[in-house]
Amino acid sequence: MLVPLSADLSNQATDDFRSNRIDRILIFILVFSIYFESNLPLIYGASTPFLLFGLTLFYLAVTRLKTLIRLFSGKYFLISISFAIICVFMETLHPFPSYDFISRYVNMIIGMFCIVALCRDRMALDIALFTFILASAVQSFLIITGTAPLMQNINAVGFSDASQARLMAFEEFYLRGNLNDISYFSSIGSIIGIIWAYYEKVAWKKWLLVALTFPSILGVFLPASRTGAVIFFASFLLFIYKSKIKFKKWALAIPTLLILLAFTVPDMVWVRLGSLIRITELQEEDSRTKVYIAVLKNVNQYFITGVGSGNYWHGWAVNAGITNRFTTDVAMAAHNAFFQVWIYWGLPALIAFLYLMSIYRDAIVRDIAGDRRRTCIYIFIMIIPMIFLFYHSFYHKSFSIGLGLLLSARYWNLLEQKETLS
Repeated sequence: MLVPLSADLSNQATDDFRSNRIDRILIFILVFSIYFESNLPLIYGASTPFLLFGLTLFYLAVTRLKTLIRLFSGKYFLISISFAIICVFMETLHPFPSYDFISRYVNMIIGMFCIVALCRDRMALDIALFTFILASAVQSFLIITGTAPLMQNINAVGFSDASQARLMAFEEFYLRGNLNDISYFSSIGSIIGIIWAYYEKVAWKKWLLVALTFPSILGVFLPASRTGAVIFFASFLLFIYKSKIKFKKWALAIPTLLILLAFTVPDMVWVRLGSLIRITELQEEDSRTKVYIAVLKNVNQYFITGVGSGNYWHGWAVNAGITNRFTTDVAMAAHNAFFQVWIYWGLPALIAFLYLMSIYRDAIVRDIAGDRRRTCIYIFIMIIPMIFLFYHSFYHKSFSIGLGLLLSARYWNLLEQKETLS
C-alpha cells in the first residue's frame, strides 16, 4: 500500500488533488522541450527547458506555495540535497573547484519536485507519459527522414568506419544533439509506447500507439548508439519479465519486429552495434574502452577523496589518460555515472549516491503486472540506473520527469489501486 509523503495530506483542499489545465499544459511543454533542448534557443546563456522549469517554479510558488513547502521539507528532498552538500564539501578540498555539475544536479532535484506539484491526478500522469511517446515519435520521424536515406548508401567495415559514417550522416542534420541522448530519449518513448499499446483495449487507440511507437523504435537504432540499443532491449525484456506476460503472446510480435528492424535499419548501424561482441576490436578502436581502463588504473588517486570536478577537467583527466583514443589532449567523461561521482568527490559521495538511489528504489511499486501506469513508471525508473552504467550524467533533466512521476504517484496516491483497463 502506498502512503502519502506528508502526514497532513488529508487536510489539504480537495482542489489540491487535481491538476488544472495550466498544470497539464506545463507538463506537456516540459517533457516535449527536453527532447529538443539542443535545438531550442539559449536565452542569456540558459537553455529553454531550464527557463521553463524556472517559470514553472515561479508559477507553483504563487499558486501552490504550501505544497512546495511540504515537498521541500520532506525526506526525499532533504536526502537529495544532502548528497549535494557532501559533493560541495568534497569539491572544496581540491584545486580549481567548480560547482557547475552540483548546481545542475540541484536544478534537477528542484525540477523533479515541480513535477510532483504539477502532476496531481491520473490525467496529468497520462499526459506526461503520452508526451514521451509523442515527442519520441516526432524526433524519430525527423531522424528517419533526415538521415536514413544517406545512411543506407554508406558502407562500413568495422567499428571505426561505422563510427565515422554515423558522424558524417548526422553532421549536416538539422536536428542537433548528442547522438546517445537522442537514442536514449527514443528508448524511453518507445518502451512507454509498447507498454501502453499492449494494455490498451480500444482498437483505434492501440493502433495509434503502434503507429507512434514503431518510428521511435527506429529512432533508438538510427543514431547507432550502443547505449540506446542496450537500454531498449534490456528494458523491453524487463517489461516482459515483471509483467508476467506469457511468451506465446509475443511469439509472433517479437520475430516480426526483429525482421522489420533488419530490413529498415541501415547495415552500418548493425556494424557499429555488433562491436559489442567483438572484444578485440573494442580494445583497439573504441575510446570508451580506453577510458574504462584508465579509470581503473588510476583508482588509487581518487579512491577516498576524489580529485574534484574542476580539477578533473582542468588537467587531471588528460594526465590520467581519460581521453579520446585519437585526441589525447582533450579530456573525456568517464562514461559511467558511478565512476564519475567517485572520481569527482570520492568515496563519501559514492556511498551517498548509492544510498540516494536506494531511497528512491524503495518508493517504487513492484507489483506492476496488469497495470499500465505502474509498469510505465517502474520501467522508466529502472532505465535510469541502466543509463548510469554507460553515461556520466547524473543530473539529466529527463530524470526530473521520471523521478517526479514516481514521487507524484506516491505523494498523491495515484497508483494505490490498480487501474481498471477500458
